[in-house]
Amino acid sequence: METLKEFREAIGKTQEEMASEFSISKSFYEKIEKGERKPGRELIEKIKLKYPIIDANIFLNTKHTI
Repeated sequence: METLKEFREAIGKTQEEMASEFSISKSFYEKIEKGERKPGRELIEKIKLKYPIIDANIFLNTKHTI
């Protein structure tokens, strides 16, 4: 998966479901997917804990490594 949206779609979740899982608003989650906002370290850690296969680069909308 190259983007958070691709990951979400691959696991069959809606934006609302993902936002709810991490106790954030749908609009904030949507902005993360679009690259308009970056999640904080705490939120990234929560997401990585729930979905350990996610590479942190997915939040940067880039293929480059950190």
